[in-house]
Amino acid sequence: MSTGNRDNFSEVIDITLHKYNSIDLRLWGIISRFSTAKTLGDNTMLLSVDDLRKIIYNAFKSEISRFKAISDVAIHKEATSIYFINQILDTMSNLMWVKFTLNTNSSYSRIVNIDQIKTIKFSTKTLRGSIRLFDIFNEHEADVAGMILRRANLLGPEDHFMVMRVRKFLSTLDLFLSENNTTEVYNIINAIIQRVEVYESDDPEMLLIADKKSDI
Repeated sequence: MSTGNRDNFSEVIDITLHKYNSIDLRLWGIISRFSTAKTLGDNTMLLSVDDLRKIIYNAFKSEISRFKAISDVAIHKEATSIYFINQILDTMSNLMWVKFTLNTNSSYSRIVNIDQIKTIKFSTKTLRGSIRLFDIFNEHEADVAGMILRRANLLGPEDHFMVMRVRKFLSTLDLFLSENNTTEVYNIINAIIQRVEVYESDDPEMLLIADKKSDI
C-alpha cells in the first residue's frame, strides 16, 4: 500500500524492520526498551501511535529535518524507515496501534528496479481498519446504503455495525451487485468498494459503522 495518500481507514498496521539495517535496528532497540511497548513474540512488538510519535520526533529529529530538505527525485538515495514512518504518521489519520516485526534476513535492499526505474519498497500491512457510511454519503444515501447492506445480508435487521474481513466483504458486494445491478445499487456499492478495495491484498479485519448514532 502507498503511504503518499490520505488514509482514513487504517487503525492497526504492521511495519517490517530489518535486523541488518543500522537505523532499523536502532529503532527496534528503542521500541523494545520503551516502557509501554508490548512484546507479542521474539520478533514482534506493539506500540501505540502516540508513543511512536514520541520516539520518531525525539530520537530521529535530525533525520526528519534532512528528509524535508531532499527533493522527491533524490529521496530514494536517502529514504529510511524513519522517512516512511514519518509519512505514515502524517497520512494515516485514524491510526492507533503499530505492530513492528523484525526481519532477520541478511539479504535485504530497500531499493528495487521497476521498469528500469529505481524506486523504494517499504513493507507495511494494514491489520485492522474501519469505515463509516456517513463519512462517504449524505444522510439519505447513508440510509439507502444501510438498506442495501441488509439486503446483501451484511447487516442484520437491527444492526448498525459489522466486523468482517475485507476480501469476504468485497466478494459479497460483488455477488450482490451482479444480481441487483440497478443504477442506485451500483452507485452506492461502487462508492463503498472504492474505499476499501485498496486494502484487499492485506485483507484486514474491517469495522463498518452504518449509523452515526451508533458510532463506536
